[in-house]
Amino acid sequence: MQSFKYRGISQFAQEALKVHGQSTHLIVASGIEKPESSNQPIAYLLSLPSNAGGNAAYATCGVALSLGVKCTAFVPSKSAPVKPLLEAYGATVQVGGENFQEALGNAQKAVESDPSAVLVPAYDHPTLWKGHSSLIDEVSKQLPDGSPKPDAIVCAVGGGGLLAGIIVGCQTVGWDDIPLLTMETQGSNCFYQSMLANRSLAPNSSAIGNTSDTLDNRTHGVKVAHLHRLTSQALCLGATSPAPGVMRLALDRHGPVRCVCTTDEMSMKAGIQYLNEQKQLVELACATALVPAYDRRILRSVGVLQDSQAGEIKRPLVVFIVCGGANVNLDDMVDYQQQLKVLEERGNNPYEDPFWLDGGIVF
Repeated sequence: MQSFKYRGISQFAQEALKVHGQSTHLIVASGIEKPESSNQPIAYLLSLPSNAGGNAAYATCGVALSLGVKCTAFVPSKSAPVKPLLEAYGATVQVGGENFQEALGNAQKAVESDPSAVLVPAYDHPTLWKGHSSLIDEVSKQLPDGSPKPDAIVCAVGGGGLLAGIIVGCQTVGWDDIPLLTMETQGSNCFYQSMLANRSLAPNSSAIGNTSDTLDNRTHGVKVAHLHRLTSQALCLGATSPAPGVMRLALDRHGPVRCVCTTDEMSMKAGIQYLNEQKQLVELACATALVPAYDRRILRSVGVLQDSQAGEIKRPLVVFIVCGGANVNLDDMVDYQQQLKVLEERGNNPYEDPFWLDGGIVF
């Protein structure tokens, strides 16, 4: 249960508890909408705040159970199968609406009618980021005494909440100069596109996988890409726009923030390799962060992995944020294995596919 979502939402809930006491009512909207076939595009729209994969809802229900406060989750009709899973945490689950937007609207109405209710954000709130940042503090303490700083920290990015927590955590422990490697998939890369827009770089068109608009956010003085639809199978990266506040943190950061976009198949292969090696299931969104652990081209391209003069590879100290996620099961892994088998029979290796780095394409 100690996922980064749980850390941030726990921090948010405890702040609400200071205001409302034990009458606090946590309300969250969730919207898992998986395609009928994993090969079909996700043709639905999400807007901030977004909770495409449902991990924030799981975390909210778990936090409410721990704190002994009321919790209500609103989900659209297509997400009805998650109802018993959330109810197992003692939450009330309201099913209604055709999509996440309608579920969110119902949640907002419930908050307005209850003076002790608070709407729990999925990723766009500084209090969440403060809670998420605790993982960096823990990593810094887990390193052996005398260890150098990590050469890089790798994480997946959807709406940007985890990334913001990492940035805040790095500021706290004196790691603000460490390179951050942000990982997204083709067709679900709103942060990638937003960073390029703010850096006045045009992305290689093959990396996009969808159409988007770029909007100016005056509050934070940043440009934010808004994807028209999501075409990646990595559902929990499914935000159509990153949080503007996260964009500001990333752009102002002292150390580099490198943006990488991979194919779904690269993430599938990494997830299966991780399962075989570590005996742990991780959803496709999390597996995206693991791709550089298995495809050395990425760490080479950002200068983290270098050959020594003797031709030997110097082993860098890289921190991979393995966030897990609830949106995975054995059937998914079998499906990914079958998709990869088809590619292998055609002579295709996903780790030989191109990937996209800071607007350019790498073969």
